[in-house]
Amino acid sequence: MLSLKILIADDEEPARFALRRALTQAGHQFVEAADGRTTVELVRQELPDLVFLDLHMPGLGGLDVLRQLGAETRQSEIIVLTASDSVATAVECIRLGAADFVTKPYEVEQVRAIARRVRQRLELLQQVEHLQQELEHLPRCGALVGTSRPMRQLFDQMRKVARTTADLLIRGETGTGKELIAREIHRQSDRAAGPFIAVNTSAIPESLTESELFGHVRGAFTGADANRMGVFEQAHGGTLFLDEIGDMPTGAQTKILRAIQERIIQPVGGSRTVSVDVRIISATHQDLEEAMSVGAFRPDLFYRLKGVELRVPPLRARRDDILLLANHFLERWTAPAAPTRLEFSPGAIDALLAHPWPGNVRELEQLILRAATMTDGPQISSADLGLGLPADSADVHGFQKYLGLPLAEAKSQVVEALERWLIQSALDQSSGNVSEAARTLGMHRQSLQQKISQLGIRK
Repeated sequence: MLSLKILIADDEEPARFALRRALTQAGHQFVEAADGRTTVELVRQELPDLVFLDLHMPGLGGLDVLRQLGAETRQSEIIVLTASDSVATAVECIRLGAADFVTKPYEVEQVRAIARRVRQRLELLQQVEHLQQELEHLPRCGALVGTSRPMRQLFDQMRKVARTTADLLIRGETGTGKELIAREIHRQSDRAAGPFIAVNTSAIPESLTESELFGHVRGAFTGADANRMGVFEQAHGGTLFLDEIGDMPTGAQTKILRAIQERIIQPVGGSRTVSVDVRIISATHQDLEEAMSVGAFRPDLFYRLKGVELRVPPLRARRDDILLLANHFLERWTAPAAPTRLEFSPGAIDALLAHPWPGNVRELEQLILRAATMTDGPQISSADLGLGLPADSADVHGFQKYLGLPLAEAKSQVVEALERWLIQSALDQSSGNVSEAARTLGMHRQSLQQKISQLGIRK
């Protein structure tokens, strides 16, 4: 556990003794000062992690100490101690660089909590620094970066799949990097010298599906002024990536099925057929099983596409990678000629780790881009990230839907929602392994199975 260097600045020896005694058990190192001038010298020489600064000392008082230190207060977290509870004084201390303001007499647990918070912040900063140092030596797969267990498993699966010729279905939420995965598998495959053609199948108007996929000959329809090669033919000898396949209109699904089965296409308006040598990699964020059950997706197309299946974990299931990715994107988007190197403040780190990331890695990348562009530096705060919503505001918003219910019913629904979220998160982190999820939750496997069934959770 990290040991803090703590400077106690107070002209009264009993006050210094009381603070030292309150914090000694945590194994911290202590430096003491009985006047303001000594305090300034020790801050500059010793670079303490935490300073408890008495506001009223003879000669150079606490406010004068803060003024003399100026920007140096950023290196040490300074907590002002005073018997005064004046709001104006507190505001002035914070303006001059103090981190907090504690009124005497204080509770012992209050100063211990401050020390714990500073230690946690420094441990997080050490972790970030370590990640920055190791950034160039990270386990990665092409443009994909990650050290978490789900990503290491995914990288291993990608390497195995790349060695085969099987068609592939990639499943994962929006923003998880499905196209990057497809491109990397193509790069590692025997088809790397061939083209990689990506098409968003949901964006093709149904009336133009055949033309986009299979091409057309001149005069096939109004506006067809020249022969046009479709994406199947463009990808000949390489890989065709069909993105958002789950959103493809049902009519278009019928038209593409034969081409995938036989690798033969016929351009619109043409009389000849063309054989194409392509590997099909498709991707979707949709629940295809549910889509099939309501007639929105063809079962024969589903089983044809699903030669091999890869599931991409959402960012919330790989929280070990959040700071790693955030620093990776910060390095990418920081201008090389920037006068200072940007870093995340402790509050920003907490906000990054607490955010649920519904938009996954894409959301994180865009958020870091915006923060790196707009911040005045040198630190990116939670406000710069746009993740500084007060906890009480979020709580009120989350509980509003239970207003008007009897207390017992509301409590039951809250508990059920919490259980569902915890179980789903544990299953996500374990890639659906019930035994591993049960260990994470501290439950028996059979009990977890019963809960999964009771709550209707999909593994």
